[in-house]
Amino acid sequence: MTPHIPNGAEHEVVVTGIGLVAGQLTDPEALFDHLAEGRTLITEHPLHKEWGVPCAVSAHIDPQVWQALADAAPEEAGPLGPAGVLAWHAAAQAWERSGLPRRLDTERGGVFLACNRMVMEPAELTWLAAHVDHEAGALDLDGYLEHLDGPAASDADGGLDPQRYEKIQPDSATAALADYFGAAGVLETHADACAAGGMAIGSAYRYIRSGTLDVALAGGAESLTTLTAVTAFYGVGALAPAEGRDPARISRPFDKDRSGFVIGDGAAFLVLESRAHAEARGARILAEVAGYAGVTEAVKMTSSSRDGSDYAECIRAALADAGLAPEDIDHVNAHGTSTEANDTCEAAALHTVFGARAATLPITGNKSAMGHSLANSGAAEAVLSVLSLERQTLLPTLNFAEPDEVTGGLDIVTERRPARVTAVLSNSFGFGGQNCSLILAEAG
Repeated sequence: MTPHIPNGAEHEVVVTGIGLVAGQLTDPEALFDHLAEGRTLITEHPLHKEWGVPCAVSAHIDPQVWQALADAAPEEAGPLGPAGVLAWHAAAQAWERSGLPRRLDTERGGVFLACNRMVMEPAELTWLAAHVDHEAGALDLDGYLEHLDGPAASDADGGLDPQRYEKIQPDSATAALADYFGAAGVLETHADACAAGGMAIGSAYRYIRSGTLDVALAGGAESLTTLTAVTAFYGVGALAPAEGRDPARISRPFDKDRSGFVIGDGAAFLVLESRAHAEARGARILAEVAGYAGVTEAVKMTSSSRDGSDYAECIRAALADAGLAPEDIDHVNAHGTSTEANDTCEAAALHTVFGARAATLPITGNKSAMGHSLANSGAAEAVLSVLSLERQTLLPTLNFAEPDEVTGGLDIVTERRPARVTAVLSNSFGFGGQNCSLILAEAG
């Protein structure tokens, strides 16, 4: 029997499953409770301290947690790198919670993974340098690859993993997930900097809303608390220096004393479905993806227009896509990186879009407690926004004490707050002018 479908319902996009891993926590509810209690995931990173990195704190995945997740991955997953292991756990968790069958085996399912491409670490660069002819300005790539495949590559004394290249390619995890769940109708791997997680969810949403797909697994994974990545971000002035401070107090979104972001790792996934598909199988609907906008601009590699106009354009486009007005938004899950430039741009945009109402519109900056996991951050914040809708509870922004002249006049939530929440605006604004806004709403 074909279920009755209300007019237009086949094009509504709903969330039926969520999964997440962060710090020592391996499920979304545990993270939500942890953050609601005002606790942090940001701690000293022992290797960073050993390396002498000036910002030796991060929201990294506990090594024992990572190993347990790696051990739990099925053989069918194939070779997975650090980010792939995290992606696998969060995706499988979201899929299981959705109640979907183990395999879809239909071209009307897809996988949308956000993960920035990994950079080479010192050992790899050393091996690569050995095959460079500096006088000729040439690289003996064949020799390098043969070296990787040779006996030395598997030596226990520091040799490189011959499967390293495959493991660190984000596309490998995308393909493995699609094959495992039988959802290979559309495969996308997003590397849109810090907006990638939101972009992946937004792309999946558009495929479902257009009627091309029924189901999508969408989210992000990142594992960049590495020497090369940390050094690079510190070099461009984006990371907050630790300077002997309490790790829990370093990330300070919208606060006048903010000094940069704290890098983190993690993974988060949502299962998206058309409402018709979800209702036909009797699925529990957690929330609705009501609107999305992805806007690119090229003001500066590390900053957008300080008047907030680029971010405001993105927010307004998401509202228009959802058919909502600014007054319909009850909560903002801010990008809130704790960098001077980003918080200034976002605060200005919120003042521009919401006007006087910005003073009473609750705003949360999750990165104050869980760091900035780059491509994964938008996905993780979307998961937390779903839980805020379910629990009618707003999470606190840690370490916000005093605003500056631009961040002033905003209602920054500093303690867990019960609230009536029907629609959440979740922002992700990345390096290189990659801007994204998602609107998540009550299931209805």
